Amino acid sequence: MRIDLDKHYTIEINKWGNPVLVKHKANAEVDKNGHLVGAKLYFQTFGQAVKSYIKVSASESKIKSFQEMAAFIDEKLKGAELKIDQMMEDD
Repeated sequence: MRIDLDKHYTIEINKWGNPVLVKHKANAEVDKNGHLVGAKLYFQTFGQAVKSYIKVSASESKIKSFQEMAAFIDEKLKGAELKIDQMMEDD
């Protein structure tokens, strides 16, 4: 299962059933096993992976105030939740 969070971040499920947050290029390459090529962070739960995605993407953006930070977090969290829900409905 693969959930594309945005053009640079994807959550994949590894062979042990744990979520992996992958940072990749916009035109993601796939290795011979069908997994995305890029920097990988391993987690025990989807919640941990999504929380890390929000932290990393917030650190890469140009947020100037707490209000912008709150709006950014809310937008990213709602987007990730929607994409996860869509994937669960497709299965």
